Amino acid sequence: MLENKKSSLKKTVKIMILKLNDDWKMKKAGDSVSYVCDLPCSVYKTLTDSNVLENPYYRDNELRSTSICEEDYVFTKEFEVSKEMLLNDFVKIHFYGLDTLCEIRINDNLIATTNNMHCQWDFDVKEYLKAGINNLEILCKSPINYINKMQSERRIWGDRHAMDGFTHLRKPHYMFGWDWGPQLPDMGIWRDVELYAYTYGKISDLYYSQKHSDGMVTLDCKVNFENYGCDNLCLDVFSPDGEMIASTKATADNGEATLSVEITNPQLWWANGYGKQPLYKAQVRLVRDGETIDVKDTNIGLRTLTISQEADQWGNEFCFILNGKKIFAMGANYIPEDQIITRSTKEKTEKLLENCVKANYNFIRVWGGGHYPSDEFYDYCDKAGLIVWQDFMFACAAYLLTDEFEKAVRKEFNDNIIRLRNHPSLGLWCGNNEIESAWVGWGLPEDNEAKADYLILFEKIIPEILSQLDPNTFYWPSSPSSGGGFDNPSSNHAGDMHYWDVWHNFKPIEDFRKYHYRFCSEYGFESLPSIKTVKTFADETKGDYNLTSPVMDNHQKCDFGNEKIMYYLAQMVRYPYTFDELIYSSQLVQADCIRSNVEHMRRSRGRCMGSAYWQVNDSNPVISWSSIDYYGRWKPLHYCAKRFYAPILLSVDDSDILKPVFNISNETFNDVEFEIKWNLRKNTSEILADGSISGQIKELSSENIATIDLSDYLETIEDKRSRYLEYTLFIDGKAVSNSTTLFVRPKLFTFIKPTIDMTVSETDKTYEITVSASAFTKSVWLDLKDEDALFSDNWFDIHGNEKVTVTVNKNEISKYMNIQDFKSQLVIKAYNAF
Repeated sequence: MLENKKSSLKKTVKIMILKLNDDWKMKKAGDSVSYVCDLPCSVYKTLTDSNVLENPYYRDNELRSTSICEEDYVFTKEFEVSKEMLLNDFVKIHFYGLDTLCEIRINDNLIATTNNMHCQWDFDVKEYLKAGINNLEILCKSPINYINKMQSERRIWGDRHAMDGFTHLRKPHYMFGWDWGPQLPDMGIWRDVELYAYTYGKISDLYYSQKHSDGMVTLDCKVNFENYGCDNLCLDVFSPDGEMIASTKATADNGEATLSVEITNPQLWWANGYGKQPLYKAQVRLVRDGETIDVKDTNIGLRTLTISQEADQWGNEFCFILNGKKIFAMGANYIPEDQIITRSTKEKTEKLLENCVKANYNFIRVWGGGHYPSDEFYDYCDKAGLIVWQDFMFACAAYLLTDEFEKAVRKEFNDNIIRLRNHPSLGLWCGNNEIESAWVGWGLPEDNEAKADYLILFEKIIPEILSQLDPNTFYWPSSPSSGGGFDNPSSNHAGDMHYWDVWHNFKPIEDFRKYHYRFCSEYGFESLPSIKTVKTFADETKGDYNLTSPVMDNHQKCDFGNEKIMYYLAQMVRYPYTFDELIYSSQLVQADCIRSNVEHMRRSRGRCMGSAYWQVNDSNPVISWSSIDYYGRWKPLHYCAKRFYAPILLSVDDSDILKPVFNISNETFNDVEFEIKWNLRKNTSEILADGSISGQIKELSSENIATIDLSDYLETIEDKRSRYLEYTLFIDGKAVSNSTTLFVRPKLFTFIKPTIDMTVSETDKTYEITVSASAFTKSVWLDLKDEDALFSDNWFDIHGNEKVTVTVNKNEISKYMNIQDFKSQLVIKAYNAF
């Protein structure tokens, strides 16, 4: 019998895969009109691509778009199955992502229903298929109708910015609206679909563990697999250069095996800024009669990575410890890249992460109100050295552990832990965003059942599953937290902290310096996006270019957000009389606010060991806390991040403005010889006093280097309003960090309106912009009128009679331009030049 089967299946020994991503149709349930689409596809994407629905991001179109998802929709596809595929013992269909309440039919047969967008789904379908043309139908039921029904039966608390009842459904919370995103609860097929067939076996999943000892790494691979006649499993390991360096095999007796190899002289994986990111390739093969039946490749970074909570004089530290080194985490919070998730692309994801690396990030936090990102997200973090803080997808809500809900989330945990656990960039699993602190301090409605279920879900179920599936990665129950159990989750003595009194509670920017966080995983400050971005959603001719217009109000989701912008502008800068000045001024205050806090935290290295500002990106064109807007345009904050997250940073603690303190933060593995040069200048840029300080700063440290006494130069209020401190850090004769400090807020400083000169030259690959000014010029910003370009530097100060040269790579410009076109597009702004 086996010989007959073997003979008939000569061409199907290996797994056969048929992709089902193209040539779909979508229609509203009950309608006859359909629209063509390819995966990933969804209701909003298909309707906008078909020009049936206007862009929901434009003006206030959102208000007429939400109700579309009160209907059910059907996605259908015809596909051809070969006789050869059906000869296999097993034929299955795999859905990498369905959104969300779906009924799956093949040839009018109901195959399954789904209820969790965060899961993958795998179903046996051989009995429903036929050789030739088959029909696949996905009925997506309205998420709005579902949550309304569930909420009417049992009310559960959830964040007020989202649609009431969203917490009942395992679907990215932000799709129901957030304080930076519209209410567009889409439906569809948001990741790939494939049909696959096999007979002799299949590798299910792999888990790699590492043991580091005496310059050697033992790499263990636990393999789960199906075996119906295979002989053995093989593990081959290739060096980062592609050379096979280790190999082993084991008999494929049953569904589980562990393979081990030793790697000598290992090349260690480091986070960005600390070293390189060499990736070994580990390949597992399931073999029958010398022929590979199935193969799985995994990129492996050899490293040890966890969180240290060692006791110290301030309580308990909270810091990443990588290859035995305690590092200062520098990054931001990541949210989904599009409110219509099916518009997301690999290219956009990689570009965003590339821009994080350019701003000297070494880690990134995946926030829990979105979705588990694509494989490409983590692959890029592996290659670029971005440690990932990974929230599970729960945020600002209560949950009830019904049997159905618990079953759904257990599958979700299983799917995503297995998918992500082997990435070297994965540094931490976190249970949720802000739910523990919400129960303690937000005044939630009394709900003892949901509060008890919180502890079961986040402090029992998830840790138990992780202990089985990924015991090597650190788990943290919530963010913020000091360790769980509702015990002072917002403590600044242990764990991580979210600090929002600056912004939400109107505290002055200087309030940041009152706190010494152990790890500040959220804090932020809003600004408007670029005028080029505003043009994509607002119409100047209809009066939209006004912060209090209905359109601007609709693109501000934070409670009293625009009022807060104006409040802080009034504290910091002079009144912006034009819309362009308003945009610029809001970005100035945002950049200065976050800079001030980061420099404070880095000066506290050892006590504070991490900074993640809110947020790096946007999901739609919106007024928000982001440093890069929806279209990938850097705000001044992101250029500032490039400086305040630099491996070596010179900053000034000006708490006592008469006696400022120079501090150097050295986030490298080298002791560094340095020289600080400083000038006290008048607003004309004339130098009144100067000095230099030399010394050495040790590796992985932050040290107050010197205090200078300026009291003789700052005797009167007029002195403080017309003088400023400029300082530069030199290493090996090269300037690596520089800044300026005012002794009053910008609005009180006596600026001289400067004459700004700008010249442009070119090389084969670059344009060089040289800028000079007649007097001290604050926060200079370069831009192009209509196109986009990434400048080598931006948001800098100019001191009279000095020149600053900024480079633009021609391949970084969104549209190729000759030098004349480039010059005509170039725009320069400065705080005291309006």
